[in-house]
Amino acid sequence: MCNVHEGYATCNPAKYRGLHHGDVVVPVAEVRCERYLCKLHTQINPCVSKSLTKSQPPPSVTYCLRGWGLCGSLYVDSDNPISALDKEQVVARLVESYGYSPFFAEKLVGVLGEEALSAAEASEKPLRKAIRVNTLKTTHRELVQRLGGKGFQLSRIPWLRNGYWVQAEPDTPPLGATHEYLFGYYFVQSPPSMYAVEALDPRPGETVLDLAAGAGGKATYISQLMENRGVLVAVEPKRGKVAALRSNVSRMGCTNTVILQMDGRSLPSLGMVFDRVLLDAPCTSSGVVSRHPALKLRVSAKDVAEQQNLQVALLEAAYRALKVGGVLVYSTCSYFREEGEEVVGRLVDRGASLTPLGSPGETVSKKWVRFYPHMHGTEGFFVCRVTKN
Repeated sequence: MCNVHEGYATCNPAKYRGLHHGDVVVPVAEVRCERYLCKLHTQINPCVSKSLTKSQPPPSVTYCLRGWGLCGSLYVDSDNPISALDKEQVVARLVESYGYSPFFAEKLVGVLGEEALSAAEASEKPLRKAIRVNTLKTTHRELVQRLGGKGFQLSRIPWLRNGYWVQAEPDTPPLGATHEYLFGYYFVQSPPSMYAVEALDPRPGETVLDLAAGAGGKATYISQLMENRGVLVAVEPKRGKVAALRSNVSRMGCTNTVILQMDGRSLPSLGMVFDRVLLDAPCTSSGVVSRHPALKLRVSAKDVAEQQNLQVALLEAAYRALKVGGVLVYSTCSYFREEGEEVVGRLVDRGASLTPLGSPGETVSKKWVRFYPHMHGTEGFFVCRVTKN
């Protein structure tokens, strides 16, 4: 449905209300808008009309509406219904109002267009926390009851199998220091990270590789979905992260996990092959500026190029370790296409097949999923699934 009032139009197709497992969601800026413009005289919802005045700039209205669950927006000038801020103006706003470097701002606009302003606004506030229920040790019902008794309010994330939003929490104990946390009943984890593992869809009895395991958020979820049956090999080169990985594997009750401290680029030399491989690649972390604001000025073209080279090498190693017919999921917490689509594109050029993640709604592509703070309440994130031919 499309509503218009005082020069603004808001579009709220029901299909954008929530992301279901396997969905692909793209910014409205990338969807042809002509189909909405023909509906601009539809009667406006009273609750929307109260918020829309010419004194409010489009990004503010957009952010307000998204707080109510409206996931798409168009700005329409009264005299010129198809006018829009040009790229230079949006870049200038990002630099002057939100503190991004010109380089970062141009990259963000290149991906999101005017929606970059909404993404920047959403990133100014802390994102909602989320947890993953560890079904190796507890049930959804038991954990919700136990945390509820301590003052935590949880709501199910409908497009994840084991994810919950933390809607409210007490002053004490902290989310990462409850008895339930220490017992391994849950993991504090971002929804896109959970989604990447669910896109991999590991099965009990398989041989699975996590090529850049970090502290083990995704590795422990893989083990959980495998029901501790089969073998999971978790590779991490940094000693400090290996210590955290060991701790989390133990805390979460993962008994089928083998940890290797090594550079993932060297893995093919061991001659191992896997049914499924997850590569959550090291990146510029441009999608997590809400947690690390310094990245707005720190990320440079050199950083992007260096990370892309590392990602390409790791993806090549991951693909070589994959069985024919096997599934590989590649993900990054980055906005930049150089670290997402362009990296995967090199693998496709060598004969790999992108496996559609599926979507019942309007999409630009069914080959990958991107998450954004202003649309999903999460960090910026890229997920893609590949099959080896």
